[in-house]
Amino acid sequence: MEEEILARLITFRRDVVLAIVLNTGRKMITDGSRILAGKLSGDLASFILKSSREFLEDKDFGVKSYREYEIYFERIDIKRYLKAIGSELVEDVITLEEFMNIDRDDVIVIDVRSPREYKRGTIAGAINMPLFLDEEHEIIGKTYKEKGKDKAIELAVNIVEKNLKRILEEIKKLDRGKTVVVFCARGGLRSQIMATILKLAGYKVKRLIGGFKGYKLN
Repeated sequence: MEEEILARLITFRRDVVLAIVLNTGRKMITDGSRILAGKLSGDLASFILKSSREFLEDKDFGVKSYREYEIYFERIDIKRYLKAIGSELVEDVITLEEFMNIDRDDVIVIDVRSPREYKRGTIAGAINMPLFLDEEHEIIGKTYKEKGKDKAIELAVNIVEKNLKRILEEIKKLDRGKTVVVFCARGGLRSQIMATILKLAGYKVKRLIGGFKGYKLN
């Protein structure tokens, strides 16, 4: 991510939205009323500025289309960000354009979605290292619908704790000399958690922005 973006993030005291144009990799930060960082302009910048407001209000992340562009939005919780990373990103990210141009011999691509999702379709060459198994994924989704986001996150954390031994055993089999690229459905919570675990285990890791959904749109 550009140094300007990183430098500006640590100066904010309110939540902001990071927008990344998946077609080009260009980035912008906004608080919903003005552009805080990035060099986008014109109608595209206006669309991003307007769209960012819904992510500040009730969404954590998502992908929206504008003309020929696909834009990934992610709300940055500034208090959590500063506390968790001490002025560094929780994990590096990789855009779809960058991912499509890397030498696949230099990376390990990991699909952290459930086995059922993986079987329905994945990125060519990706291996499945699910954060949640099929039944666990279904229960979390049901909890989210019936009891809300906070209860679903609480349940997810408990399941991750239970699954940690299995996940670490699978991680040990990976080649430490390669960069690990992780993705989930939309490049959100599951890939963030797995990226953090991999980093703690000493691996160089990148999270694919937009996840499998973004990849399918390519």
